[in-house]
Amino acid sequence: EKWVSEVCDAWMNDESNSKHRYDTMISIIGDEKLKKSRILDISSGCGTFVFYGLMNGYDVYGIEPEEWKHQFNRLKAKEKSYPDTWMKKFCFGVGEYLPFNDETFDIISTYQTLEHVQLHKKCFSEFKRILRRGGVLFITCPDYTSFFEGHYRIPMLPLMNRSLFKIYLKILKRPIKGLDTINYITKKMIFDYLGNDYKIYDISLLEIKSRIYSKIKINSKILARTYLTYFQIKNIFRRENSVNLLAIKND
Repeated sequence: EKWVSEVCDAWMNDESNSKHRYDTMISIIGDEKLKKSRILDISSGCGTFVFYGLMNGYDVYGIEPEEWKHQFNRLKAKEKSYPDTWMKKFCFGVGEYLPFNDETFDIISTYQTLEHVQLHKKCFSEFKRILRRGGVLFITCPDYTSFFEGHYRIPMLPLMNRSLFKIYLKILKRPIKGLDTINYITKKMIFDYLGNDYKIYDISLLEIKSRIYSKIKINSKILARTYLTYFQIKNIFRRENSVNLLAIKND
C-alpha cells in the first residue's frame, strides 16, 4: 500500500517529478533556446513532463499509446484546473507511426521508453522524419548489456535468452507477462540506428567531466570514462547500465 501510494503521488506531481529532465536539457542547450523550441515527449505516460513544461512556458507535446493514461491525464487536468487547451497537447499513438508532419519538432525526448517499443528501427526513422534539421534528440533508456534488469529489479545475464529469463522469473515467483513488454536495446544498437545522420554526445560522460573539472580543474575524457566504468563495475548486479545520449540532427 505504501509503494502504491508513492507511485500515485509521483504520477500526480507535475510540479517537480520531471524537473530533472528539463534541467538536463537546459544545462546543454540553454533555457532561452528551449523556450523557443517545439518539444515532443515520446510515451508521455501520466503527463508529468508535458504538464511541467506547460506550467513553465515551454511548447511541449506528448504522445502515448495507453488509453488509460490519457484518461488519467484528463482526470488530473480537471482536478488541478488546468486550461482545457492543455489536453490538446496530448496525442494517441506509437513511436513507429508518429502522427506529425515532417520536421515538426525542434526537440524529441524519449525517456525510459525505447525498451518497450516493438520496432526500434522504425521508431528512429520516425524520429528523423519529424525532427527539424539541427534539432536535438535526447535518449535515455536501459542498456541490456548490463547485469541487472531495472523493471524487475533483479540480476540478469546481458541480453539474456528470453525463454531462460522466463524460467528464471518463475523460479523467483515473479510475474512473466512484463517480460513480453520489453524489447532489448543497447547503446551500440542506438548508435547503429542513428548512423551518420546525427552528431552524438554521451550526456553521462559530459556530466562526469564537468564534475571532475569543478573539483580538480582537469578536463579529461579518459578520467570520465574511467570513473563511469568504475561506477558500472561497482554496481554490476545492483543497477542497470544506462544509455544517456544527445543526438543533433545534421543540417
